[in-house]
Amino acid sequence: MALMVLTFCAVLFLLPLPLNANRPAQGTWQPVPSHREDRGAIKVVWLQGTPYEMGYQHGTLLHDEIASLPIAAINALRLFGRGLGLTRIATRRSFPDVVQECEGLVAATRDIGMTMDSCMVLAFGDVYQAYFTHLLPNILFWEGCANFVATGQATADGRFYHGRTLDNGHPVDYWIENTTVFVRQPNDGIPHAFIAVPGIVWPNSGLNVEGITVSLNTILVEDIGRLSLEGRSNVQLMAQVLKHASNYEAARAFMASEERMRANLVIITDGKSRQAGVFELLGKEMGVRELDETGILYMTNHFVSPQTAGKDIPPDESSLLRYERFEQLLEPDGLYSRYGELSPETIVEILRDRTHAKTLEASSPDIFDDDASIGGNGSMRQVVFDPEKLLFWIAAGPVPVPENPFVCFSLGEMLSLPNASPCQSQMIE
Repeated sequence: MALMVLTFCAVLFLLPLPLNANRPAQGTWQPVPSHREDRGAIKVVWLQGTPYEMGYQHGTLLHDEIASLPIAAINALRLFGRGLGLTRIATRRSFPDVVQECEGLVAATRDIGMTMDSCMVLAFGDVYQAYFTHLLPNILFWEGCANFVATGQATADGRFYHGRTLDNGHPVDYWIENTTVFVRQPNDGIPHAFIAVPGIVWPNSGLNVEGITVSLNTILVEDIGRLSLEGRSNVQLMAQVLKHASNYEAARAFMASEERMRANLVIITDGKSRQAGVFELLGKEMGVRELDETGILYMTNHFVSPQTAGKDIPPDESSLLRYERFEQLLEPDGLYSRYGELSPETIVEILRDRTHAKTLEASSPDIFDDDASIGGNGSMRQVVFDPEKLLFWIAAGPVPVPENPFVCFSLGEMLSLPNASPCQSQMIE
């Protein structure tokens, strides 16, 4: 039974929203008051208001979870932030609303040792992960990951779907035990959902009410000169896309307008226009692979576009094998193609696939990271999006994570939008 936390952290107000198929007319929608509900292993919190207010609500509703962070990790974040000046860098390079949100979160969690140093190092964590891989606490790490998109003739019903797996080489308990959906209702932006963990003010993946999804895969470069010391955090860029982008073209233009302090792969999709792109990011360079007439697009952990291919570190075998397995399963002429059959249920099957692309043997579910397959690469969370209907399904809980049910969420219903699409079933087993 869902646990309802009865603490309400903000008052109602009317928020003007532009008119579209998913959103009501201007001035008629009231944000849902800040509160918390738990759905099995997945926590859900509603945030609303200014960045500071949403940060304070975050810290209040998830106080106990943030308190479960190892004190050594919090102390290390504080040390790196203040002692090495990382807080100053993060504050200068972060968007103002991120800093304000950290101020609110810290105000609610100061009693458990959270400080602006700790919060800002986490807020800029993707950048610092790349620069200080073996020094920062491992709560920051997510190595691997894979994403794919299918639409049109590739799907059984012609609809648009996006699947993703968040992977790491070893299980990180904090991430596995604390999958959280943040239903965010900013005063100055588009309502949206982050899928992340407590204490983090950015998404690994997410969805807004315009039907835009974003998600991230890790990549590294050998030549640090390809990065921009004046650049931004990629996960913060993703947060800005969810907050402000109403279509794919706006998201693409925004990504092109910002320099980046680390390399990464980001996928952005638009369920309304059936557009999507894999953004292969360096400091000032950006290659984009966009959805073509096949209706299939996928990424693992290496650059592929002509603009960026070969500018990352040489791809490891795992990335190449998982990419090849996507070719086998998704392409129209793939060896084991599911082309034309793809639906939320078959996408779940692909996310669970543990088959080695060369040997065609499946790894045991007892192996956390087989370093080879889509579903066996150390998954800590998996998600399927139907962005046009504002639906998503999350697999979270004990390892092996992909074997957990995929629990359905309707962002429209969570926001009390009129004509919201409901979940037809509560989960995909």
